[in-house]
Amino acid sequence: MRCILFLAICLLGSTLISWAQTHAAPSDSSRNKPYRYEETMPVFPGGPSALLKFLSDSMRYPKSALRDQVQDKVFISFLVNPEGRTTDIQVKQGVRADLDAEALRVAKRLTQVQWQPGTQNRKPVTVSYTVPLTFSINNGPGGFTADSLDQLPVPTFLLPVATWTASRGPLPAGKGLIYGSCIQRLGFSSGGLPQHVLLVDLATPKVLRVIVKPTMKSRKENEFCVALPAGTYALYQYYYSYGNDELRKPSNQIGTIAATRYVFTVQAGQLNYVGTWDFSTPQQPSFRPDETALQKRINPTYRKLGFADAVLSVPK
Repeated sequence: MRCILFLAICLLGSTLISWAQTHAAPSDSSRNKPYRYEETMPVFPGGPSALLKFLSDSMRYPKSALRDQVQDKVFISFLVNPEGRTTDIQVKQGVRADLDAEALRVAKRLTQVQWQPGTQNRKPVTVSYTVPLTFSINNGPGGFTADSLDQLPVPTFLLPVATWTASRGPLPAGKGLIYGSCIQRLGFSSGGLPQHVLLVDLATPKVLRVIVKPTMKSRKENEFCVALPAGTYALYQYYYSYGNDELRKPSNQIGTIAATRYVFTVQAGQLNYVGTWDFSTPQQPSFRPDETALQKRINPTYRKLGFADAVLSVPK
């Protein structure tokens, strides 16, 4: 789940630049000595805004912190060495174990990045950074509000709901059929791995696992069709090839399910069209009707279902 992330990077003042210019260049033996203020600071690819996006895209608000309504800053320190690599990442000032661990996990992604190194008198040097990561549960339009699903126990292993194949007979009593399509996170680079969504039956509350991209299907958009008990469902989590997202609305409202989650209804004995579920952008899922295009692809497989009689039930 995305949280509000505040990133502050102290830039060099003009007086400090003048100081650096009046001193001799560091010897080769001092290239790896950390400098807190440099003539030229390291540059993240794309600049500070790209650094902010790189970190915020992978932030997940720990459920335990949401449950306890904890909001605070975790200060992370690291070095950018003369080769432009991030090293020595650590929590400089923590809050509590769950927030500290999440901030450290996110910061360690920086080891994947090649920076433009900082320089002192035109020679690359190691530069020390301190970055405060702010966890904010409810902070205006970009904040997130906790709800009852944040305390929901989810089984470690959960069998998926069986896909409804063209050879299946009439729907079982009390169930409805949902069908739609999913635009996956990794496009054509998923490695053939399946992707799934966890749904919560708000009446029970039982967690169900629905495969939205089958194994060895590398298309960007894939169809899904499954039978579910009649009821109202909240989309809970999306699992893709290398991680998962909390499926939560940006909200500053009271933490009701309708305000914080995407919800849809399944009617018994009916085909329920749930739309196109687009997970291609991190932390920004979208759900939209695109039934005509889908039916052209799905009709040849499910010729007996009668899609013309389907009811519209796109998550809202």
